[in-house]
Amino acid sequence: MEIKKTFLTLVVTLFTGSAAAAAGEVAVDVRMSPAGSFKAATTKVEGTAVKTADGVMAENVVVDVTSLSTTIALRDKHLKDYLKAGQFPQIKLLKAIGKDGKGKGKMEIMGKTQEVNGTYEISGGELRAKFPMKLSELGITGVRYMSVGVKDEVVVNVNLPIKAK
Repeated sequence: MEIKKTFLTLVVTLFTGSAAAAAGEVAVDVRMSPAGSFKAATTKVEGTAVKTADGVMAENVVVDVTSLSTTIALRDKHLKDYLKAGQFPQIKLLKAIGKDGKGKGKMEIMGKTQEVNGTYEISGGELRAKFPMKLSELGITGVRYMSVGVKDEVVVNVNLPIKAK
């Protein structure tokens, strides 16, 4: 259940699409109730960000949902079930733009288009973006296993290579 929410949040990571070549990383921070937390992460991310005249842009970034891992097999299975990984094996960042450390984007996750807003910074040759997502907006609710639940809001962290335009 927790994994499923985490995966969903990761999917809403904002970075999906169908890019190629460059490697990135996505990690979704999931808080549990009554206490605790975990991460769902993958390095199977294709795409890059580009510096523009007044900010940054990324489009057609693809995240492999089937590769998300929380390091616990049962939680991984639940996460992929919640994210319907068999039917929707990718999360796509259709397009994202940013300026002055703030950004917004449009993603496709589980066959739905989702808008996200967040922050970013550039460090060396990498763009580091962070945005919150609500699992309930993806239709994921009531995630519980043995009296432990997943909180509705997750935080998606995306690292992508960045290049000059």
